[in-house]
Amino acid sequence: MNAIVGLCHFCEAHGPRPLFCTFTTDNDKNTTESSRASVQCSGCTSLGPETVLVSREEDGTIYCSRESVPNADVTSFLRQAAIRSITCEVNWNKEGGVVYFNDTHGHVLSLTFQVKDTWARGLKRWFSIVVLMKDKMLLLNITPLLSEHMQKISKELQELAEVVFDAEQKVCSQRALRLKTGRNDFVQSRSLMHLTGDDNVFKRLHSHFTWMLKAGAHTYSETLYTSQDLLKKLQPHAIKKSIFEPGTCSVTSGNDCVSLRLLEKLLSKAVFRILMYCTLTGAYIVIKSSNIEAPTIINGLSRLLPVKVADNPRIRQAKSEEQCPNTGCFLEETENSNFSFKWAGSLPAKCPTLMNRIENSMNNDKFNDDVLHQHVKSLQLEWLGISKAVKAAIDSSGARSDAVVKLKQVFGVAQHDEALLNYWMTAFCI
Repeated sequence: MNAIVGLCHFCEAHGPRPLFCTFTTDNDKNTTESSRASVQCSGCTSLGPETVLVSREEDGTIYCSRESVPNADVTSFLRQAAIRSITCEVNWNKEGGVVYFNDTHGHVLSLTFQVKDTWARGLKRWFSIVVLMKDKMLLLNITPLLSEHMQKISKELQELAEVVFDAEQKVCSQRALRLKTGRNDFVQSRSLMHLTGDDNVFKRLHSHFTWMLKAGAHTYSETLYTSQDLLKKLQPHAIKKSIFEPGTCSVTSGNDCVSLRLLEKLLSKAVFRILMYCTLTGAYIVIKSSNIEAPTIINGLSRLLPVKVADNPRIRQAKSEEQCPNTGCFLEETENSNFSFKWAGSLPAKCPTLMNRIENSMNNDKFNDDVLHQHVKSLQLEWLGISKAVKAAIDSSGARSDAVVKLKQVFGVAQHDEALLNYWMTAFCI
């Protein structure tokens, strides 16, 4: 677990300060580099600047305990945590730690406790155990586990110190002496080893803090799912006709499929815009030609659809002697390979967003035909994803629900996109 566990205390000469910290590293330099101590004080000293406690795992992880962290920014953050944990972030219910957040530096779980000391003001010293971490959600999830162990550590230190306190009080009761004389000559804070009477107290803390780091890593492990893995796990049917199916992102190529720019040049820009609108919104198109093969035009128009549909009933070749149908669009080749177009409808004042973006791409001289078609495919897949999301929302909460309205606003679906969206949800989001 990528975190820092530290022990802080309140020094009567220097205020709240970090005393001892444990962290994980994979750099052996951190096991030999001296700690930087700005204050020389028996109470603010733990291992000493030259001593480092190290535990190594088989996977190469190193658990390192020192007086300070070999990073100036982290050292500053640890000092801030010491000040806050002892002066204001205190849980008076004594039920566990306190979590507070700092999006700039990191987040902290702290447990503040008191240890008896015959030399201290009020016969007690303030200590705190802090856990510093960047991952807010991980810290919140493991707070119950770490908080329970932090309480065990604090109770262990309190019990050790109480034995020393009782023995010193039997020799000379500081409470009675101060009440009788009305004075107390405060001296430097004692080190934790003298306070608890245990020369190995920091080795104990190294063991405890190392366990906390290991337990946090073993209790919650992060698994990185790709979009495809997550969809397969949560909603397997959503993979169908999506970008995860083989060949979905590939672009049709070959002599039987005319390019969009060539199709626009062949039909004229005005006719091509109408055909593009009809293709994207699902209007029926009938093509009648003699010199130019109709399947070539049909395949060219099919580039505008996100999913290749075999024998698309909405775009077909006219039968022999077939006249203009009553509904839909009728494209007919006339003399000199020109085309006439008949359609009872008309283009709206504002065309669908996807149509406008395709037109802008076709007008971009920096795109050759291959790049253009690949870019158009990416635009189609984007709107296919929007169609799938909106359809799923409609199926769960209804077409007129606030959730669907807000979802369309998030995706930027306007009124002029409704015709395209309705057709795509019906045809390609089954």
